[in-house]
Amino acid sequence: MNNALTKIATAQAATGGRYPRAGRYLLEVEVIRTKEGFKGDSAIAELKVRESDPLPGGESPNRPGESVDYVENLSDQKKGGGGRFKSFLMALVGGEEYEFANPAALKKFFDERQAGTHLLIRCEVFPKQLPAKDGQPGKVLSGYRWTHVELNDKQLAQVEQSRKASKLPVLADALS
Repeated sequence: MNNALTKIATAQAATGGRYPRAGRYLLEVEVIRTKEGFKGDSAIAELKVRESDPLPGGESPNRPGESVDYVENLSDQKKGGGGRFKSFLMALVGGEEYEFANPAALKKFFDERQAGTHLLIRCEVFPKQLPAKDGQPGKVLSGYRWTHVELNDKQLAQVEQSRKASKLPVLADALS
């Protein structure tokens, strides 16, 4: 049998991207990575929903336990994806922009240390209306508001336990 057909036949049917629906969330980082693709470089945070609430009058948000992805295209400077992903990382650790101003400072989030893995972050995903432009109709995109979560002692212990189970270095070592 054709190898490509076997891959299709044995794959799980796709139901679209794993993007979060509109809502307010408490999310846990599962992994942060980059990907090179034909549309350029992307930064991807794979997140697990810990808590969710709908926006007033909005649709149902993703449920606790579901996995969602936050993806930004880094190749088109005009679209600002790099700056938005930097804002995500800053909110994740409660950092300032100057702390994320060079690639060496960012590497710890993407390499084997996975400095952000198992940390918590709050996010509000909201519909963002773009106007019509150059004869093209307007469209609705998702906007993201990230908020830092200051971990209490219990949450920090859970993060460290999860990092140990994932064979990741302790958080203080990963962030240094």
